[in-house]
Formats: sequence, C-alpha cells, structure tokens
Amino acid sequence: MGGHSIVWETITLMPSVDTKTMSFEKAMRIFRKKVENAGIKDRVRELEFYEKPTAKRKRKLKSAIKRQQRERAKEQSYWSDYRKHLKRRK
Repeated sequence: MGGHSIVWETITLMPSVDTKTMSFEKAMRIFRKKVENAGIKDRVRELEFYEKPTAKRKRKLKSAIKRQQRERAKEQSYWSDYRKHLKRRK
C-alpha cells in the first residue's frame, strides 16, 4: 500500500461586490478590501513557488523566535518602566 495522503484545503468562495448602485472605482476598492481580508492574496503568493519542507520549517522557526524576542522585549520594557515608577514614589 502506498503512503498517499489527501490534503484537504478549506474552499473559500471568491468575494463579490454588487456594482449596480456604485461607481466602478468604489466597487474595485471594496473588492480589493474583501480579497485582502479573505487572505486570498497571501495564499496565492504562498503557492506561487514551491518551498521545500525544510525551508518552510526554518522559516516558521525563525518567525517563532522573532515573535518570542518581541514579546520578551515588550515585557522587559514594561517591568523596567514599572521599577522606575516605584523608585520615584519613595
């Protein structure tokens, strides 16, 4: 038996705009906003080129490390500000 696996992706309907009561420019602006919010543009960019699984793992690991560093820096700045305010009260 082969090790074939089926990948199920969520199917999202293409956003649409009713243009009967508005100008083309306004409809286009609304459509672009709907496409952006649906994440279609990001998904198309993601599928544009093949990314090796190892490269994908490395990219995700880098972003996780970066996210943790940002959170840690934010927390450290909070506590350093907190300590400064405590010293002023005494």
